[in-house]
Amino acid sequence: MRLTILGIIMLMVLFMTSGVNSFVGITWGRMQTQQLSPAMVVDLLLQNKIPSLRLMTSGYDIIEVFAATNISISVTMGNSFMYPAKRKDLAYNWVNERIKSPINKGVNIVELTIGSEPFSNTFLKKVSNYEVVNVLKIMRESLDAMDLGYVKTTTAHGMDVLKVSKFPSEADFRDDIKKEMLESVAEFNRTGAPFVLILFPIHFVKDILKYPMEFAFFDNNSGFTIEDGNVTYTNAVELMIDSVAWAIKKAGYPNMKIRIAQIGWPTDGYLHANVQNAERFHRGLLKFIVSQKGTPLKPGPMDIYLHSLCDENIFGTMFGTFQRHWGIYRADGHPKYKIDFSLQGHDKYPTQAKGIVKMPNRWCIYNGDKSNLELVHKNYELACQAADCTRLEQGGSCDGLNFDSKMSYAWNAFFQKNKQQVKACDFDGLGRIVATNPSEKNCEFPIEILSYQDQTVQNGMKLRI
Repeated sequence: MRLTILGIIMLMVLFMTSGVNSFVGITWGRMQTQQLSPAMVVDLLLQNKIPSLRLMTSGYDIIEVFAATNISISVTMGNSFMYPAKRKDLAYNWVNERIKSPINKGVNIVELTIGSEPFSNTFLKKVSNYEVVNVLKIMRESLDAMDLGYVKTTTAHGMDVLKVSKFPSEADFRDDIKKEMLESVAEFNRTGAPFVLILFPIHFVKDILKYPMEFAFFDNNSGFTIEDGNVTYTNAVELMIDSVAWAIKKAGYPNMKIRIAQIGWPTDGYLHANVQNAERFHRGLLKFIVSQKGTPLKPGPMDIYLHSLCDENIFGTMFGTFQRHWGIYRADGHPKYKIDFSLQGHDKYPTQAKGIVKMPNRWCIYNGDKSNLELVHKNYELACQAADCTRLEQGGSCDGLNFDSKMSYAWNAFFQKNKQQVKACDFDGLGRIVATNPSEKNCEFPIEILSYQDQTVQNGMKLRI
């Protein structure tokens, strides 16, 4: 997919005339059983006038598709890659292959994020990495050596780098990582990089602060506010940003830019996680960004990446099944709710992905045989261990299914994940394939798409993992 000269001009004109000095990008993770084609993703970004993309990996196997599109790309070096990157020669090779080479081919890479929440004590505590500051410096040296000084180097941190505090002005970095955080912000300041922040207001309000959920929304209807000195916070997002800003200020860098690397609202698998709330949250968020008022401590324009482009049905769920349901789009490229990426405030659905090829209209369901319920439960557990059953969890959209339908949902998830192979609907003789859609009310029994991987195999291409 390539952007025409006219398309580039139109994209530039839109953001010059909108009066908005911030950018609103989007993240893209690819932890799906059947992935959207990268060309389809490029098309989605261009049609919806989304100027920036944050890849959750380096994306080296697909990044060349963004060449000549003028879409700004932020790539990520995952925590697992930081150990070999401590060697300067390996770091240099990584930058040469995954940054310089794509840039030479026309990809507009503007930022490299080293690590994802490397000091987390919640969501990503199992992959913590205290080498991040050393690697950050080595990667900076490698980029500079290749005349890529304009590519910023930073690290993405979540709210859990702070001590839990009710008031932003009391916020500070956790004692156990204070040294590492001070070294990090010193490095950001030295290189002119932003502090990159990950925000999940639904989780922060519900599980950390335990405040009324209304406080997570910009149009907070509860009347609940937080008074911090002469500042009144009416929503969690401004409070979260200023909490981090206070910690950075106490570290000695009051003017450091904060960029929101991930912010969004899940639509399933969690209390309050639904399409209606997601649409409401994003409407308020984008209105806030367009206003350019910023927060009490960080006034002015703010850059954000919405999280995320589409659902990821094989993402880890150790801290909640909602982690698979952040997508503004479903995995098949259909938008879930109205959102105007152009920042014009239009009440409309975004453009859906073009060229999607779905598998045939076939579903796998439970045949209702209850002569051996132990065998039924065994097959249910096996299906959900291999496939995504998170919608069946408490609070999920399929939570209210009866026994037979619950079994059918699980078995269909397994059947679809395995590309509708007949043997994937056997379940010891308890499954059968039907052509009539078994979906119920708000619970959809999805059919998966023909994946990017399948398409590349069909076209004789080799997919690099």
